Amino acid sequence: MSQDAAGPSLQARTQAFLREFFSKGEQLVRELITENGRLRAALAAGAGDTGEAARAVDRLTRQVAELEAECADLRRLAGSGAGGRDGFRSRGDDLERDHYRLAAMYVAGSQFHIATTVEEVLRTLTEILLNFVGAGRFSVYIADEERQVLFPLFREGAELGDLAELPLPGLGALAEVIERGGRWTHDAPSGAEPGVLLQLPLYAGTRLVGLVRVERLLPQKSSFDEGDAGLLELVSEHAGVGIETAWIRAHAQDVPLSRTALERLVGT
Repeated sequence: MSQDAAGPSLQARTQAFLREFFSKGEQLVRELITENGRLRAALAAGAGDTGEAARAVDRLTRQVAELEAECADLRRLAGSGAGGRDGFRSRGDDLERDHYRLAAMYVAGSQFHIATTVEEVLRTLTEILLNFVGAGRFSVYIADEERQVLFPLFREGAELGDLAELPLPGLGALAEVIERGGRWTHDAPSGAEPGVLLQLPLYAGTRLVGLVRVERLLPQKSSFDEGDAGLLELVSEHAGVGIETAWIRAHAQDVPLSRTALERLVGT
């Protein structure tokens, strides 16, 4: 699965989302200041409803003043070292990291839901685990419901052919993970066993669709951190839904939308 064929990576899309998000914030501030100036001019010229214009000017003036005061405080704290310059910079880094992670979750969730093929779902899953969580080796198993096994479909960081099927409902740590009957959460058992750091079930509702086994982290990452939990939960829930949806699409009859059929579906 090459990223060239898929267009920009999830990381690039996340960065683009952040740039757009913050540019909109800057634009809002500029528009606020411009509108404040326009209303002041209108009020001075006596145009329109003077009472309403005065109230609007007062409101906008307060908002601009608050924004300017916040900026001044930030500049003062950064320049004077009040509260510790390193601490201030560290807090800024934390906020930037939090914003980036939230943006990643937003973009990743949307990518799972617009995926039309299993390959697209696996591509998004891989980008999240590799680029955002820092998993260097992991394997994706999919449920064969007729044979009651999980079979290996994709592997990052090692050969797929080295893997065997896993029986359902599983044994040992795997059984403990599956018996929960739902998506992975931060307080769920990791399912750790020799050669496996984390076992992440992929659910669509209560239907077990697959399993991700994280076997190794990237060399620069020593362990999962608390910020990884949200991304892992997202993979556990939304990748399963994406795989099920792609499966249904692949086997659904292609029929046009019609009023009669849709009204029948909603009981009207």
